[in-house]
Amino acid sequence: MKIKILPLILFLVVLVGLLRLGFWQLGRADEKRQLLAEQQQTLQQAEIDLVTLLATTKQSRYQRVKLVGKYLPEQQFLIDNQIYKGKVGYFVMTPFVLAANQQLVLVNRGWVKATGSRDILPSIDFKPPAELSITGITNHFPSVGWVLEGADKPSDGWPSVVQIITAEQIAKKLQQPIINFQVQLLAEQDNGYIRDWQIHAKLPPEKHTAYAFQWFSLAATLTILIFWISFKTKKYE
Repeated sequence: MKIKILPLILFLVVLVGLLRLGFWQLGRADEKRQLLAEQQQTLQQAEIDLVTLLATTKQSRYQRVKLVGKYLPEQQFLIDNQIYKGKVGYFVMTPFVLAANQQLVLVNRGWVKATGSRDILPSIDFKPPAELSITGITNHFPSVGWVLEGADKPSDGWPSVVQIITAEQIAKKLQQPIINFQVQLLAEQDNGYIRDWQIHAKLPPEKHTAYAFQWFSLAATLTILIFWISFKTKKYE
């Protein structure tokens, strides 16, 4: 059988490309597993004062932190379109003033169910002590897959409804700077709502493994198809 060089080269290029994509996805899966393991290890570490953490060069995600200071219950935010167990609701974000340096950080006090009417917001009023100590976990602000223009602009009045959190827009609303991450209030702490916090990545390792399987399946299918075409061509020569 006479081998045609150009189709062979094309087949090998495509095959190598598919295999490389598959192995790249497996590599990404390993990286995500390591990242999640490191985050879980960080979560198990002893809590550290948030002011001390801010003074370090590396501020870890999922770090248990202690906050000493006071809430600002009159200036709260509701993060819209948050789904929990199939139900629509909000994350309740309450500014917290650190006693040591007067910096502001947003404390995520958990998920609260929507009322069913966009015009009626859930009641999130509470009366915390003038100064208290709370414990939480540092994390990025809640994110969404598709960001519309103006989604980071808080609504007028209080509580203020916003689609996504950006430090710049929230600082503008509060008229003072805020720390550029949230603290998720631990479930055993008072003055909170549903707090089923999870460690996760945008794409979990299982998703990367599934993508790798798809690329390898395409490579196998292409190889079988080429051999079948070659066999049929040889048969009728």
